[in-house]
Amino acid sequence: MWGRQTLLCTILIVVALVTQQSFLSRLGLPGATPDLLLVTVITLAFAYGPLTGAVVGFGAGMALDFAPSTAGPIGVAALLFMVMGFISGAAVDPRDRNPPVLIGIIALSCGAFVIAFAAIGSILGDVRIDWEQAPTLLLTATLYGALLGLAVVPVVLILVGKITPEAVP
Repeated sequence: MWGRQTLLCTILIVVALVTQQSFLSRLGLPGATPDLLLVTVITLAFAYGPLTGAVVGFGAGMALDFAPSTAGPIGVAALLFMVMGFISGAAVDPRDRNPPVLIGIIALSCGAFVIAFAAIGSILGDVRIDWEQAPTLLLTATLYGALLGLAVVPVVLILVGKITPEAVP
């Protein structure tokens, strides 16, 4: 089970990272960039629980931090993704996966990530942080997270059920 679970998580994270960096970031949508990687991490945390969510979140965050187009201090996204993965995995009872609740958690997590990333960036002296844009970025990140969640949650949960059925309660 661990081998298949690790392989599935790795493939999903790589596909999400490549799609986000090469396609979603270049769409020119207003506000924040849709965060497919965070939505994927949270969905995997829903499926496998808080420990896997934290581990996958840390790995995905480090991959994002080292991606060529990412600027800023290394490790911030990894820390935040790890926390988001753990909290999201712990917040949902695996036996009671109510889709509106899952989408709501994803949307709130995407908004919280934007604010937390900006706050940590400000503390670390990142001059690119503009707090006047925070409400717009918060709103668009939350909206994009909910929309991505509508597409990602069913696909990931179906893949988890097919590839690692013993992990699904």
